[in-house]
Amino acid sequence: MKAGDIARRVSFVTPETLAGEIAVRFKNATDINTFPVVRAGKPVGVITRDRLNEMRKAGGLWERRPAAHFMNPAPIVICQDLALAEVSLVIAPMSRESLFEGIVTVDADGAYAGLAGAFELFRTAIAVAEDRNRDLTSLAARLAAETEKANAASSAKSDFLATMSHEIRTPLNGVLGMAQALAMDALNAGQREKLNVILNSGETLTALLNDILDLSKIEAGKMEISGLDSNLHASLERACGLFETAARDKDVQLSLVREGGGPDWLSFDRVRVHQCVTNLISNAVKFTHEGRVDVRWSVGAAPAGAPHRVRVSVTDTGIGMNEMALTRLFNAFTQADGSTTRRFGGTGLGLAITRKLARLMGGDVHVSSAVGHGSTFTLTFEARAAEKQVRPVRKEADISETYRSEGAVRILVVDDNATNRQVAKLFLARIQSEIVEAENGAEALQRLTEQSFDVVLLDVHMPVMDGCETIRRIRASDQPWRALPVIALTADAMEGDRERFVAMGMTDYLAKPIDRRLLLNKVHEATARAAVEPQPREAPHSSSQNDIDLSDILGVIDASSAA
Repeated sequence: MKAGDIARRVSFVTPETLAGEIAVRFKNATDINTFPVVRAGKPVGVITRDRLNEMRKAGGLWERRPAAHFMNPAPIVICQDLALAEVSLVIAPMSRESLFEGIVTVDADGAYAGLAGAFELFRTAIAVAEDRNRDLTSLAARLAAETEKANAASSAKSDFLATMSHEIRTPLNGVLGMAQALAMDALNAGQREKLNVILNSGETLTALLNDILDLSKIEAGKMEISGLDSNLHASLERACGLFETAARDKDVQLSLVREGGGPDWLSFDRVRVHQCVTNLISNAVKFTHEGRVDVRWSVGAAPAGAPHRVRVSVTDTGIGMNEMALTRLFNAFTQADGSTTRRFGGTGLGLAITRKLARLMGGDVHVSSAVGHGSTFTLTFEARAAEKQVRPVRKEADISETYRSEGAVRILVVDDNATNRQVAKLFLARIQSEIVEAENGAEALQRLTEQSFDVVLLDVHMPVMDGCETIRRIRASDQPWRALPVIALTADAMEGDRERFVAMGMTDYLAKPIDRRLLLNKVHEATARAAVEPQPREAPHSSSQNDIDLSDILGVIDASSAA
């Protein structure tokens, strides 16, 4: 199917057509919100009903103004013969304002052919893709059926979510892994723009998957809140820094302000506070078209031994909400209204999770809002005084980008999925390494008897012999390689998976989709530790990808581009 199949032949106006005449045409065509402006058979602009209404409100002799004076002279124009799959890539980077105006289609000679709605094109492209991918359709049906069953019991739901997570993370590792690998290559501006669309879409899917898992863990009572001595102001600065570019692109001022006294260093769950704050800032920037977003924070006084009450407010000058929208705002899978979802995207999980996490941390989330005047979200949580101030440590990027071994690191990559092995090899190409592959645990044990290695990257779910049996045999062996560092690379990312793999004898753990920098860091840490501690031991706590700062994830694109 092509773009021209979706477009309709909307009558056009010329640059000389007067506003009064255009107003009459809009009145007579209630189903049309945009008229193309055509000169000599070729489109030169578009006029929307909203733009005409703005002129009418301005008064004066608006009826006598020609279309050329108030049209958009740079509409989105595509060839009517362009395949829908390619249309999505072309229009995805376009601004929302341009998309709402519609897309002008032209023939091979550039002559006006018709007008199509951007979102209708998106919807049709998705429908075509679903029709052509029977495996995905079948998977969606199975997931829907399993979801219904999972709602009957908490245990069934947990099992289903674990399976879904694994099945989606496995192909997602290939998509994001190859995209990250491509980001390390020399690309032109157009290629990098398309690549960033893939990376951003993949990261969005990963974030959605993590949100679903988080919600499930919270509802099942399995979400654990931990306290770690951290600098609260530094954590909030990192959260704000993630959205500086997005705010700047919209000409929205983003600021962080401290109010009152109290300590900077506190003991709190840094990962979950970061998750809550980024959800609030993300929404504020998303729904603010002009003005500012202000993040203010304060720490309340507390008696000795009692927790402090931390208050973080995010105020924007965005679209705001009415009373009806506020009543259902914190319900899962709900946004202010259906038009909000269509216009801005999202699943409505972010605020639901934020409130649940806040209450687990002894606080809550409240909101005040007015349509057209913006909103203020206020997060509160409890935090205890820090025992000591921790000195800043070197960031992961500093290690991964400068890591070079004195000699080639010999690495055994064990995974039944060829794409996953290829991704690992591409990531490891940044360091001096020798890579040997194995498709299952039995082959891995054979390789270990034939050659010496510095580290093993081991998948868990494999035919013939899985990762669990493989690590058991490695640790039970009387050979020197029983002490070899073994890092689990797995799509298992549910609560307790890390602990389970460490108990089996794994040295460390990474959840798929794998982040390039994190993999390099884990290899570096494992080999460095093995050099001074040759005996296998339980690895210290290492964060899974569900526990990584969002800044570490999003930094992959920038770090890769600079490489």
